[in-house]
Amino acid sequence: MRPSALRGLARGAAIAAAALACSQGEAPRYGAPAQERAALVLEPPQVALGDVADVVLTVVTHPGASIAPPEAPAALPGFQLVEREMQDPVQEPSRWLHRVRIRIRAIDVGQFEFPGGEVTGETAEGAALAVPYAALPLEVVSSLGEGPERRVPFGLRRLPAARVGGAGAALAFGTGVVVALGGVGVVALARRRRAERRALRAPEVPGTPAWEIARAALDEAEAEQGADPRATLDAASRALRRYTAARYAADVPPRSVEELRSAAPPFLMTTRWSGFVDLLAALDAARFRPHADVERAARASELLLAARAFVDETTPPEARR
Repeated sequence: MRPSALRGLARGAAIAAAALACSQGEAPRYGAPAQERAALVLEPPQVALGDVADVVLTVVTHPGASIAPPEAPAALPGFQLVEREMQDPVQEPSRWLHRVRIRIRAIDVGQFEFPGGEVTGETAEGAALAVPYAALPLEVVSSLGEGPERRVPFGLRRLPAARVGGAGAALAFGTGVVVALGGVGVVALARRRRAERRALRAPEVPGTPAWEIARAALDEAEAEQGADPRATLDAASRALRRYTAARYAADVPPRSVEELRSAAPPFLMTTRWSGFVDLLAALDAARFRPHADVERAARASELLLAARAFVDETTPPEARR
């Protein structure tokens, strides 16, 4: 055999041996641990006075487990409760992630706390499940870093008159301020528009009338009524807020009931605004305050009918069923 052929065989044998050694020494791969646990997280981590934030409760369970929506606090010092949403679980091979999003608005400056509690549910085998979670510290800061006791929004500030530099410097300064404020305004407007599009985004066919989307959402809420009355109340409140935002261009989804009461109603909702806000307040009272299961189920039935009536009454006559 030629020397070159021998060298090729030796090289091939060495490569094969190295590959075999690597495969034998490779550490086994493990998936994420499925130890049951739960935790609260604030998004964003710092809240300014008047801001809306999300407290997200994440629960990790073994695959196949189900959890019941935890009780929301009846009152949260320093904040107003705006919305609550039970999200679909994220199903990973070795664990499931369950998330509950509670939207809050800061109304007071200081240090507060979202209370801890316990999530209950059922494992895939039918055993009872109880997962505790710790309280979450919350801090609300002033939006401008001054006047910590102020409870109303700051107005526009007057710029001090130019003392040096003459008219040219004043003109240049004014131009710079206009450009800077214009950039900030454009960014804020773009963020608000994106938030509104996300709030109104739905899997329905584009162009579907707002009342048809609302009726479909209320149908889904009614389907959950027997198993979870609180989920029905959550879905009904969310459907009404999105319907009003889409139908009347009202800035409803991010606002609390207290803010809506003091807000100017949309022109086409002047006569219905008070009843709409009262309906949202009733939904909040039924889903956030402690109630017996039977009482909450009965209240959910009443409020679901009221929500359907509101949508039907505000649907254009030619589109009514």
